[in-house]
Amino acid sequence: MLKLLVKQMMVDTPISRVGHRLRWISQTPQRMRHPELWDLYLEEGRTTLALETLIAPDHNCVDVGAHIGSMLADIRRLAPQGTHIAFEPAPAKARLLRKKFSDVRIVQAATAEEAGTALFYDDVDRPGFSGLRRPVDDSTIRNYEVRLVTLDQELADVDRIDFIKIDVEGAELPTLRGAEVVLKRFKPVVLFECGTNPQLERFGYERAELFDFFVQREYQLYSMVDFVFGRAPMTSESFDKAGTYPYRGFNYLALPWDTEVSRLL
Repeated sequence: MLKLLVKQMMVDTPISRVGHRLRWISQTPQRMRHPELWDLYLEEGRTTLALETLIAPDHNCVDVGAHIGSMLADIRRLAPQGTHIAFEPAPAKARLLRKKFSDVRIVQAATAEEAGTALFYDDVDRPGFSGLRRPVDDSTIRNYEVRLVTLDQELADVDRIDFIKIDVEGAELPTLRGAEVVLKRFKPVVLFECGTNPQLERFGYERAELFDFFVQREYQLYSMVDFVFGRAPMTSESFDKAGTYPYRGFNYLALPWDTEVSRLL
């Protein structure tokens, strides 16, 4: 708990930025051994660049799977005039988020296709990998019951949603299925994490189903590298291939079909 508290206290501070720089330097030998993963190494910086062009100062944003608030800090910085909502099922993290982001509505719940309850697996050693399925790695796990909500229910009283970030360790498609009304009504930009097929199969779906979900709702998908270089949207084949080694990244953008994409780099 103390380690988590310290990490969250450093979010959006000069110390955090120095830490990111030191981590980048320390990973130099790994990058040299695996140059084929260069797009993966650069994904974080490209994501920041993409968000700076997609989030306006008055945008209303939703952070699903807020963890310690790193993305929430970026959202609040880029959209200081917006109204923001964050979802985090882990009680300790939700308490810390409420303390640090007093101007953000924090919902202590996991997101799903239907409301209810479920077991949440809290990875003590690697909190960022906690979720609704037990991590397969050899970690120290605590499990407890959490509330499940749908985005459609929780956002029913909101007048506008411009941007949604979803990072829920494989539960992305169930979360999106619980947001049909939100997607249809507001057509927000969606930044979502997507793992490999073996990871997603634990939730009963594959990458192709996630791709089809967005296409059927008039969205186009971009990897971060494709977006910042102004390339064409992904096809089903390229999206599926991006989830195999060497990975092009684990975070993707879903943009409404009429969104104009310009080269940033």
